[in-house]
Amino acid sequence: MNPEQMIADLESKAQQLQQRSQQMQEQIQQASSRVTSPNEAVTVTVAPNGALQHIEFSPVAMRLTHVQLSQLVMQTVQKAQVQSAEQVASIVEPEFGGTEAMDFLRSFIPQQEEEEPPPPPEDGQVMREVSWNGPAHQPPPPRPQRPANDDDEDGFGSVLR
Repeated sequence: MNPEQMIADLESKAQQLQQRSQQMQEQIQQASSRVTSPNEAVTVTVAPNGALQHIEFSPVAMRLTHVQLSQLVMQTVQKAQVQSAEQVASIVEPEFGGTEAMDFLRSFIPQQEEEEPPPPPEDGQVMREVSWNGPAHQPPPPRPQRPANDDDEDGFGSVLR
């Protein structure tokens, strides 16, 4: 093979690689995930890097306690993050599949924990906090008194008391 042909082939391969790289970048930028909780109380949108972009609450969310709602938000965000990471991995898989780089990328995909959705609130418990069931708030103990200084020469005590 002559040198001119080798250079032309290398330039052609470099141009193809650049085009595929540009396509992957565009696909990754569009790879966001939108997930709605099973009870439709929470809908989240997550960016390709896993960052929360948007969160919506439906009227169903108002019937949940703050603990239930926070658990539901975290579960929904985690599902969206897993979906987004899987999308990014599937975009780069054709170029990097079977390589250490792909294994490294896949090692950062969060593992989905299967948790049951929070139970519905019981009647009359919509706004009740879990801590309200505990013992009543106790006032802090009184501050200890300082011992009297015996080195007062004038008998009037310290100026700083």
